[in-house]
Formats: sequence, C-alpha cells, structure tokens
Amino acid sequence: MGDSHLERLLLRPVAEPEPDAAAAVAAGPIDPAQALGRDELDRLCDPAPLAAETGWCTLPDGIGYVAARTTMPGVTGEMVDWWFDWHPREPIRYRVWHPLAHVSNSLEPPAAPGAKAHWGATHHPVEDVGVGIAHARISFLRPTEIGFSTDGLDDPRIATIVGGHVGDDRRRSRHSLMVHVFLAERDGVVLRSRFWFGALMRPYLPAPLASAVEPLLNTGFARRRLLPADLPRAVAGHCIEEYANLAELLPDLYRRYG
Repeated sequence: MGDSHLERLLLRPVAEPEPDAAAAVAAGPIDPAQALGRDELDRLCDPAPLAAETGWCTLPDGIGYVAARTTMPGVTGEMVDWWFDWHPREPIRYRVWHPLAHVSNSLEPPAAPGAKAHWGATHHPVEDVGVGIAHARISFLRPTEIGFSTDGLDDPRIATIVGGHVGDDRRRSRHSLMVHVFLAERDGVVLRSRFWFGALMRPYLPAPLASAVEPLLNTGFARRRLLPADLPRAVAGHCIEEYANLAELLPDLYRRYG
C-alpha cells in the first residue's frame, strides 16, 4: 500500500526558483574566468560572496561548469544529511523531490558506516533534467576525498557538505564532480552547488584498464563528443528548481519521517 501523503505531494506544483537565480541561468553562459576551480573548493565554505554564485558555461578544456545558489529557510544540516540517506530508499521519495524530472532512485548503502550516513553510499537516480533520460550513478564521498581540506564537521559556518563523483550506469563510466555546500544561517541554510561535467572521465572497468583509457577520455574532444552540449544550462536550471522545491518540502518531511 502506498504512502498517501507522498502521493499527494506528487500532485503539488513544483516551487518556483528564486527570481535572481532564474534570471542568471536564463542570461546565457558566464565568462569562464568567473568559474571556481576544482582546486578551490574550500572557498565554498567561506560565506563571502563569490563571482557568479549562479551561472553556467563550458570551460576552454571542454568541462561543463555549473554554479547555483539556493536559500533554504527552515532547513538544517541534520535535515539535509537525513534526506540524502532517506530519499533513495523508495522511488516515490525521489520523485517527490521534483515530480516533473525525477523518475526513480535506488541505494547501495556504504560498505562501512561513516560519520554521515551518505558517505560511501551510491545512488542510482533516473531523471530527465532536459537533455533526455539519464541513468546516473552518484558515489557520495566524504569532503576530504573530493578536494576539501576539511570534512566540515567542526566548522560552525558549515551545516553540511554533500558531494561525490557522478557517472552513467548505461555507459558504464564516471564523468563528473558534484559538490553541495550548505552554509548555516540564523533561519536556515544557503546552498552553494557546483558541478564540473566531464572533469573525471573514467570507465567502470578493472583498474589497469580504466587507468589506460582515462587519459584518452579526459580531453576536450572526448568531453564534447560524450556529454550533451546543453548539459550545463539544463543542470543549472534543474538545480535551482529541485532545491527550491526541497526547501519547501524538507522541514515537513523531516517532522513526519525523520
């Protein structure tokens, strides 16, 4: 028997993203010089404003870059950590997050428990952000495993950090880095999301074979051939929509199911 509350949530309109964020996505690509480097992840933990808090572009090396900022009043880091463990356990929970784009999700739990339940977990979301159905694979990792100097556990500025490597289950390959830093505010959190599409191209093969092929895939030519050209714009628009929607849903979901 289904969950009637979640089934009702599937019928509600998706929340509108913040107007400034929507305008930034619609404005076209940002100057690649405004993009944050993958070696600058710690800057996301500093509340000081960054260039292009929301925007997208393709970098000169063919990597697709996305930045998105979302205000999430009433949300806490504890809620976010709970959400990333709870929602992939039933497909309807993932669909509620964005009923127009999300199709399904499943979870491979971590091999061993960590400080956060999603560290070491793998999600298998199925969604269409605007470039066709994707059967994704997201390996969630602790922040220090993806380039942060800290896991953020003792920093009062940081509510939580969620990030990892993104791949494609159908093409059997990893391709991108995804980072979400939730900064603590008095009445909620502010989310800074960043994606580097095509930055981590590697097939899901035994290590010696994968290592041999990896240099051939991490080129501008390969990235442009293997990733949709419109992916950065599409993901930027989807990201500000799904997190605006989650901001409205999460406090109540956490009270009911947390």
